[in-house]
Amino acid sequence: MSSDNGTRPSNPHQPAPTDALRRTSSGDGWMFVDGLQDAYPGTVPLAGDAPHHRTERAIPSAKRLARLDGATVVRLSFRAGDVMADHSAAAPILIMGQVGEVEVTVADGGNTASDGDSATTVRLSPGQALSIAADRVHSLSASGPATVTLLVLNGKD
Repeated sequence: MSSDNGTRPSNPHQPAPTDALRRTSSGDGWMFVDGLQDAYPGTVPLAGDAPHHRTERAIPSAKRLARLDGATVVRLSFRAGDVMADHSAAAPILIMGQVGEVEVTVADGGNTASDGDSATTVRLSPGQALSIAADRVHSLSASGPATVTLLVLNGKD
């Protein structure tokens, strides 16, 4: 099998070289997503990151990186002290630790995540993931710089 403009391997069982994936972000049945570990905009210079527009509040920066078949990929970058207050997602989510540590507090039942007695807090580190059901109230906070990848699982029924 021959190469397809340098973006596909000649052997279909071998992965495409990383440099080829960076040149071509998607193909038939696949999409390459980069930037999962990038820091909060402005703390480390990154090409393509615009300055965060909400500097008056200590909230993380959220950047949608890709819309995939069945999921949306979002990078959440935290500065020390950033908090994403109680909220819920309409679809199930998976939060994956990339850099630093983020505390995720998940409400038990229909309560708010800020109710300490009726919530569970998990410290998410690099290499760990936390799944949260749709409509479950949760919050995120970081005491130091941190980055997580959020997958919003909007699969088709």
